[in-house]
Amino acid sequence: MRIRKERIQKDLEAINAFNATPEKGVTRYTFSKEHQGALSYVVEELRRIGVNCSFALGGNLLGRLAGSEPSGPGVMMGSHLDSVAEGGRFDGTAGVAAALEAARVIQEGELSHRLPIDLVVFAEEEGGRFGWGLLGSSAWSGRITPDQLAQIKDREGVGYLEAMESAGVKIGDASTLNPESLKAMLELHIEQGSILESRNASIGVVEAIVGIKQLIVTIEGSADHAGTTPMNLRRDAMQGAVRIISAVETVARQEGSGGVATVGQVFCEPGQANVIPGLVRFSVDVRHSDGSRLEAMAAGVAYMAENVSKGRNLGCRIEVKAEAEPVEMTPGLCDLIEKVAKGKGMQPVRMASGAGHDTGIIAKISDAGMIFVPSQAGRSHCAEEFTKVEDIALGAEILLETVLELAK
Repeated sequence: MRIRKERIQKDLEAINAFNATPEKGVTRYTFSKEHQGALSYVVEELRRIGVNCSFALGGNLLGRLAGSEPSGPGVMMGSHLDSVAEGGRFDGTAGVAAALEAARVIQEGELSHRLPIDLVVFAEEEGGRFGWGLLGSSAWSGRITPDQLAQIKDREGVGYLEAMESAGVKIGDASTLNPESLKAMLELHIEQGSILESRNASIGVVEAIVGIKQLIVTIEGSADHAGTTPMNLRRDAMQGAVRIISAVETVARQEGSGGVATVGQVFCEPGQANVIPGLVRFSVDVRHSDGSRLEAMAAGVAYMAENVSKGRNLGCRIEVKAEAEPVEMTPGLCDLIEKVAKGKGMQPVRMASGAGHDTGIIAKISDAGMIFVPSQAGRSHCAEEFTKVEDIALGAEILLETVLELAK
């Protein structure tokens, strides 16, 4: 149609040139020089078509296409540009590139729309730098307070607001996102799974996003000499931790196919080969589409951690690092996306997202919908992540028509 896949390809290549680990996937942490370089590219491309940009609370980038009724509620589209360590080229980036191309088509074609259309790039979606996923959208929507945001630091002790200032991000509007100023949020994203590919489908319509609870478990023992401390006198934090970590998998499997749990980070102190570990801290990420089962899984992990620790004379602390409730996308918006896709000869698949997305946060205050495009072999958060540009372009066409329908 009007979407040009070669421009999307150019955008993907240009954005992914900003990468701290070019030989090992994409590493682009929030407010890093790579992240700011990618944002600057998007800002410059928007300026080329006459769209001015500003930064909202939390460091989220916002570009507005005014429309004939500029004071009306906006229709928002976009995704994120930050990544996990050594992640993929398409996670978030595909959604930004699709929204950018849709904005070009609207401006260049002078396509009429009554309501404003906003292109947004959310900050710290992955949590790769500050350990708190969906942070930019959570701050902007008021789910966390400015005081809470000010307390968040990365592993080097750099605060979120300090990093934002160092990156040259100046907030134009420090107010939270007003639900009355937003008509809908739309996000195109790669599936990060293999359902679409297994069904030979090009488009997914996301009906729900799973809930997520991220825990930090700290096990405390005694750091003693590895050669002189008898086995029966040890308070080995690592031995307790590995038993708890093993139990995490058991808790998830008891939920059948609906629940998943992952231990993705483990820190050991003092981290010496000849010293019994005195402290081990690890993350636990639990997910479920049912809120009550999500809470039950988190409680199951806590129960196992406390029992194992008590039995081995170890201290145990459990903190909730981040959480997002399961959320349904707006049924009418799902129907509209499906209608547009079918109008292009597609048979979209209705599905749930097993990954969290900023759209799930915005869905708490506005209508929201998501378009999925296939991920080759379901690979994501790795260098092998791949989605065909043709699929992104098709998704962008559906995004464009849906946004225009909502904004007309």
